[in-house]
Amino acid sequence: MEKYDLMVVGGGPGGYPAAIRASQLGMRVSLVEKNRLGGECTNYGCVPTKVLLRHAFIIYEAQKIGIKVAEEFPRILEKSLEVSRKVSDGVSYLLKRYGIDVFYSEAEVEEKGDAFYEKNNSISAKKLILATGTDPSDLGNIRADGELVHNNRTILTLREKPSRVLIIGGGYVGVEYSTFFSSIGSEVTLVEIMPTILPNLDKELSRLAERSLRKRGVRVLKKTSVKSIKKRERCIVADLGNSSEEFDIAFISVGRKLVLPNVNVERDERGFVKVDKYLRTSKKNVFASGDITGNPMLAHKAFLQGVQAAESASDLFSEIKYVVPSVIFSNPEIFAVGFTLDQAREKGIDAKEAKLPLGGLAASQIKEEELGLIKVVYEDKTKKVIGVHAMSPSASELALSATLAVRHGITLDELSFSTPPHPTMSESMKEVAELALGRPIHYFKG
Repeated sequence: MEKYDLMVVGGGPGGYPAAIRASQLGMRVSLVEKNRLGGECTNYGCVPTKVLLRHAFIIYEAQKIGIKVAEEFPRILEKSLEVSRKVSDGVSYLLKRYGIDVFYSEAEVEEKGDAFYEKNNSISAKKLILATGTDPSDLGNIRADGELVHNNRTILTLREKPSRVLIIGGGYVGVEYSTFFSSIGSEVTLVEIMPTILPNLDKELSRLAERSLRKRGVRVLKKTSVKSIKKRERCIVADLGNSSEEFDIAFISVGRKLVLPNVNVERDERGFVKVDKYLRTSKKNVFASGDITGNPMLAHKAFLQGVQAAESASDLFSEIKYVVPSVIFSNPEIFAVGFTLDQAREKGIDAKEAKLPLGGLAASQIKEEELGLIKVVYEDKTKKVIGVHAMSPSASELALSATLAVRHGITLDELSFSTPPHPTMSESMKEVAELALGRPIHYFKG
């Protein structure tokens, strides 16, 4: 039986940063991973989808200026997997250099006395970090089969471009894949059961996102559910309530389901592992990070939690103020951080917002994208920024500065006297602060 100070279960964004940080703090660390290092983000989510979207963006932008681009669908898919493998191999390299022992198997953990034993690999540790993540959810009796019905994992096995795609679920993943498939020439129908797509987003940005999708030919059906799917030899027939329609494939993007560890820790009413402000669970010397601790289920939140969990396991207890941005890599991109105006007022905050159309910004003109908007939400009395929401080209690159503004309570005055480089989309942060203060320079306030 090999003994360690810490065992990490799960090698995704909530796990491998925890292992690395714990090693930096002098602990002897083992990590158990049942699939590939990097988890959902590296192998199926963040990384491969952004490769797909990059190629889709190139094709779409070229077509806008009249350049015909030869689209090689199998090569695009293979490129996404190639990049994923490189990133996963990079994680493996880091863990090796930090002296972390990695075991590839399902973890079966037992508690005996004051230690935790993993039966499949005959290892033990005094402390445990759970970072087991999530799997894609099915939709009732409609399940991914990897042939005609797909989820975000099986979709990467496609080898032919589908002509007609049904996307079920208008959240972040559904919108990103709608952007991808429509950009490469597929006919896309996006079905969302709620009254709006991206229902957790600022309502105005949600409407803009829908407008953007429709502009590129996506058919958006709201307040609609898929009752059933019948599989034919090379297509599916979907019952959409008022009609039955034929598609080459269906793509399910209706959320995630928890992969819960076999360690008996307390969970909340939704099944998430309960943790305190130091990421301690209900069981002594067991910590948790990543998706299993609750929403938002985002890799960059898991990275930070992994580090905090490792520090807590090393008895360096520090409370972190989590301000987590969300990004949708549509075209244009969307980001959100902090409160919307409605959310702030629901919390009893005396808040206001200013919104600036971005079509006139020099960077928008250069990128030939007139559809864009940025909003800043702020406390009326103090003028502190408590939320930023935007849709624009390269919006993801604004997310860090917006997150820092919200996290540190930057005032509108401080933001308005920043010096973003010209011509870039980062100028929108300064411009919207100036507008909120009633002194816009590049926007006429009548």
